[in-house]
Amino acid sequence: MKVCFLFVILFFFISNADAETIKVRASQSKFDSTHDYYIGLIKLAYKKINKPITVEYAPYMVQERALSEMQAGRLIDLYWAGSNVERESKLGFVPIPLVKGLLGYRVFTINKKYQSEFLEVNSLKDLNGIPLCQGQHWPDTDILLASGLNVVPNMVYENMFRQVYSGRCKAFPRGINEGYSEVESRQKVMPELMVFDDLILHYPFPMYFFTHKENKKLINNLTDGLMLAIEDGSFNDYMAMHPATRHLFPLSKWSSKTIITIENPFLSNNAEFKNPKLWVDLKRKN
Repeated sequence: MKVCFLFVILFFFISNADAETIKVRASQSKFDSTHDYYIGLIKLAYKKINKPITVEYAPYMVQERALSEMQAGRLIDLYWAGSNVERESKLGFVPIPLVKGLLGYRVFTINKKYQSEFLEVNSLKDLNGIPLCQGQHWPDTDILLASGLNVVPNMVYENMFRQVYSGRCKAFPRGINEGYSEVESRQKVMPELMVFDDLILHYPFPMYFFTHKENKKLINNLTDGLMLAIEDGSFNDYMAMHPATRHLFPLSKWSSKTIITIENPFLSNNAEFKNPKLWVDLKRKN
């Protein structure tokens, strides 16, 4: 019995010694409800290729700094972020959209008192006069500005919810995989916060895992693992069960919404946005 116990302990230490360590940034606030989703995807990918990993957390930093630190090979190994041509030229990345392109379907986090204004919006022209909060260094800001929308940029994620609540901006466009859990987690401190989803703003926009350009091992492992999960259906199963994304299903329920599509002039040629295995089209019957 003692010999068996010692063998188990020895196996545990050997397994952990062989585990790949991946450093990621910590949650951006105590209300960050989607952080666990991306950690889970990392673990799912490595499970598919039968390789052990240890995930370590660096202190939270704003997106632009996190990407700069990673490009310099400091502090973190991996970061998930919306993509554009510039980021893909400077960093290594896994060319698999982490929420199958659903990040580009934006619902509107608003204060309930402004709901009537959004009920009147039926076109891009109607939306143009409404001030929208967005992250200062996020690719979304450039996309929205390119379409002539009124953007109020802010560097701090949590401040954008405060701005919406106070009326400094009328809405914070969020991916349909983000908005609901974010509002739910803030109900005690912002009870009048709501998701307006009768209207959806859409642009092709992938969320990728980014890393240092030379980190080929991490890129290949994640690519191989995620593609295996896509092919065997466990990627979809994960999305359908995770608290951050399960509300999206069945995907057919979104077909009755008003969807305004704008161009993403910063989308790279790497985005296979017509590949149904990688991208969801809510305007198509799924």
